[in-house]
Amino acid sequence: MGVTHLALLAANYLRGAEGKKTAVLEWNNHGDFGRLGRMCTGQLRDISCYRIQDVDYYPQADGSRLVECLKAGYQEILIDFGSIEEQVYIELTRCGVVWIVMSFSEWQMEAFKEIAESKEEAKSVSWQFLTVFGSEESRREWNKRQNPKILRIPFSADAFTVTRELMEWMETTFMQSSFSGNVSRKNLLKRKKKRSIQR
Repeated sequence: MGVTHLALLAANYLRGAEGKKTAVLEWNNHGDFGRLGRMCTGQLRDISCYRIQDVDYYPQADGSRLVECLKAGYQEILIDFGSIEEQVYIELTRCGVVWIVMSFSEWQMEAFKEIAESKEEAKSVSWQFLTVFGSEESRREWNKRQNPKILRIPFSADAFTVTRELMEWMETTFMQSSFSGNVSRKNLLKRKKKRSIQR
């Protein structure tokens, strides 16, 4: 679906563009953060935290790791829950902002519709639904007739490279979902003004 890819992109944006002290927790058993950390840092053994481009990644984290991160003074803490299960849903209700990444493919629409209709939080501004795969025509039709609206994630080949297009998308999406209230409106307006002068 692209959940981990988006988590990395968001973390790199928050650290690189917004200057926020950022942590990303892998709250699932996929093991992606361990592989990523070893590959990017050259570590030969598993460690509890990998620092990559000034963002801290915590493999296979849990509640105790989250408490540690809260005490450590991170300004932004992103959690990659992986797929939605009942226990994960309980954790999602405790988050300030939730991004659900889904595939807009015809054979997966029924499952998404069930989530959208059954979860009251799905109607909240703090829950944002996004997609990178699937039919653009189906997405537009859904947005005309149904709620919640689905945002299209721009294609990104490299989760560690935030292009101008991605930066503009992140700024807009973060502002829409009031992301921790920490994305600087002043910085956003400053960058938009600068870009308009350059054009």
